[in-house]
Amino acid sequence: MDKESVIQKIRKLLKLQYGAEKIGNSGEAFQAAKMVRKLLLEYNLSLSDIQEEEQQQSARIVETDPLSYADQYGFSWKQNLLMIICRYNLCSLIVCPRRKQMNIVGTEANTIVVKEFYEYLLQVFRRLSMERLNEAQNEYLGTGRFMTEPKKKDFLRSYLEGVSRGLQENYESQKPTSQETGLMVCHKELIKDYLASKSIGKARRSSATKVRPDGFNAGFDDGRNVNLSKQLNTSGRAVGQLK
Repeated sequence: MDKESVIQKIRKLLKLQYGAEKIGNSGEAFQAAKMVRKLLLEYNLSLSDIQEEEQQQSARIVETDPLSYADQYGFSWKQNLLMIICRYNLCSLIVCPRRKQMNIVGTEANTIVVKEFYEYLLQVFRRLSMERLNEAQNEYLGTGRFMTEPKKKDFLRSYLEGVSRGLQENYESQKPTSQETGLMVCHKELIKDYLASKSIGKARRSSATKVRPDGFNAGFDDGRNVNLSKQLNTSGRAVGQLK
């Protein structure tokens, strides 16, 4: 497609996205936002290239409503998971330790994609963590040992610490094109200016307490192998698991 055709298609997708959001159809809004991002990356465009006033508004940097990272398995794994997703999807993260909350920062289209994929991965990794725990318990029983409740909790906490490390390697294995790199630089500068205007610093990776190698390694492997191309279907339900 020529540039004008691409711009017209993006405009139609944005109208579809906004219309779906107004009626509460998050699945359709997510799919439209994902297609917008794909076209922007593929044709080295930004939303500022779309001249209509509505599109100019959507190119501005926004913050999502706060998301809680409080969890029974520690306060670092959710932060680290969302930070990795933000890093590779043109967004950044603000963390408020006092309230144990975090906000995604980026263009409206990108923050929708990041939030939906984060919530999808929460479902995937929580389910896989229980599957890996059952596998570990069976190995223990095979050697005549029993996994106590504290050991089970340590395994699950360690598993969830490992997933973000594996997810980072997963993203790193998919080298960006020159067009994607250029867009990343552009969005990074926009977000940097936004954070500076509000005197806010970017979140840093949170350190975890001591982890169990078996649990951490299981989480790392699942994070490295989760299918990044399968996120949500049009109804907003999670699909796709591991590669």
